[in-house]
Amino acid sequence: MPETTSELSTNIAEEASSFFRIKDLGLFLKNSFQVVLVIGSITAFLYLIWGGLEYIISADNQERLKSAKSKITQALFGLAFLATAWALWRLIIFFFGISPSPKGTLMLDFPTLETPESP
Repeated sequence: MPETTSELSTNIAEEASSFFRIKDLGLFLKNSFQVVLVIGSITAFLYLIWGGLEYIISADNQERLKSAKSKITQALFGLAFLATAWALWRLIIFFFGISPSPKGTLMLDFPTLETPESP
């Protein structure tokens, strides 16, 4: 016999709230920093490629050549800034004892949120 629609449906509010709830602040900070570094690196690399392509096709147009050199310089400074931020992040993690090694995982002991028990 086919199941009723009430048996097939799920409690989407409960599923979504457990998925989107931040339970560990340390993991959230680590993941957020990594996401920012990855997005920034990809953006800077694409900007570098854009500047390189503009440099190649600029021919004798001095204004476009200047713009291309500016894009390349800005992209390289952006990549250097991101590399410095990453190195400082790793050093801070290591020297404050948040991780056992510079390459280790981030171990922050923040209180976690616990859901109240249902009767």
